[in-house]
Amino acid sequence: MKVIVVGLGEVGLHVARTLSAERHAVTVVEQDPGRAEALQSELDALVVLGNGASPRFLKEVGADDADLVVAVTASDESNVITALAAHQLGAGKTVARVRDPDYFGEDEGFARDVLGIDFVIHPERATAEDLAEAILLPGAVHVEHFGNGRVAVAECVVSDRSPLIGRAIRERRAALPHQIVGLIRDTRVVAAEPGLRPRAGDHIIVAAAREDIGSVVSHIAGHTRQVRDVVIFGGGRIGLPLAKRLEATGKFDVTVMESEIERAREVAEVLRRATVLHEEGIGKDALLAHGVDQAGAFVAAAGDDRANLLAALNAKQLGAGLSLAVVSREEYTPLVDALHIDAGFSPRLVTAEAILRVVRGDNVEAIHLLLGGGELTDVTVDAGCKADGKSIKAAESLATTRVAAVVRRDRVLFPADCEAVQAGDRVITFNARRGTSAIAAAFDA
Repeated sequence: MKVIVVGLGEVGLHVARTLSAERHAVTVVEQDPGRAEALQSELDALVVLGNGASPRFLKEVGADDADLVVAVTASDESNVITALAAHQLGAGKTVARVRDPDYFGEDEGFARDVLGIDFVIHPERATAEDLAEAILLPGAVHVEHFGNGRVAVAECVVSDRSPLIGRAIRERRAALPHQIVGLIRDTRVVAAEPGLRPRAGDHIIVAAAREDIGSVVSHIAGHTRQVRDVVIFGGGRIGLPLAKRLEATGKFDVTVMESEIERAREVAEVLRRATVLHEEGIGKDALLAHGVDQAGAFVAAAGDDRANLLAALNAKQLGAGLSLAVVSREEYTPLVDALHIDAGFSPRLVTAEAILRVVRGDNVEAIHLLLGGGELTDVTVDAGCKADGKSIKAAESLATTRVAAVVRRDRVLFPADCEAVQAGDRVITFNARRGTSAIAAAFDA
């Protein structure tokens, strides 16, 4: 596939690397000469200096016959113009990252049907939703839904009370059907082999029917604490929608700490029940003053990764039940585990997920990238594809993947109960590494 990525910031760089690793022909457009020169040697892609919002320049770099044009500069306006121009030139598909909710809000139809932009990505809004899902499910630090919402895949932390400790995964007993597909230990993502013995502190990746996931996670984790009080550090593009989402459930007492006085006033006007505080400090004294030690969950969602990591670390050490941090820059990702923060959330990965879904094929319904590596994929089985009619083991071999669950009409099946995959099935797969193009080859006709 011929892909043009406009914007070589943190997101553009990650997208270009990801697509190049999957052997797509990638051209990157960047306006900053210094950044373009510095990153040229890091990419297996053509880096071109220029204005990606210029129709003339886009035509020069081949947007008229590109399969996909991705606009991910720091400017929403520039991204929309780039996508519009690429669409008019004849690009196969266009994607624009838009961070300001005032532009399209929930109305994706206007961008697609009127402007011709195929996909508009709202990474901050999606990240806020991911954070909310983790807080809503005690014992989990990440939750994703697949198969039209029928299957939930959760990443949960094994406590020292878990019945899984000291037992091989194949020896576990469970009242509800589920499938353990992976494990994260010391930042490494590995497939869950039957003889693997979980330890306290491991992160288990488990699939279950949506209605069963709470009980399954509670059993695996061994200890869950219902969250009531939530403290959010940062009332920006992630913190505010997260506070609104939690407030709307009526289940939480939400406090938002905002360092800028004017922004704090704006947030207070939007939220109805939450407490909004103007607080510049992220040290332990400042957090203690606002009851972080008693909070069921603390979320560091400011625009500064280093501040988020420090705030989440302090909250964890003070005794917050769940400590979550938004981490945008790739180089800070290992610090989430090193500092014993429960989980990190990346708007960068949310953007990459949306773009990979476009690139991988029409039968790929959803992709979730794990922060430390690995991915989950929701794919529809095409009639006549290589995996159609094959056993789970054969399908896994063809796709070099692990099957977590199969959704067949209104039923959720797990590998032990599914003799073969059939055309029309939604198959949720797990891979311990990213960039597994074999999945599309196995399930796409």
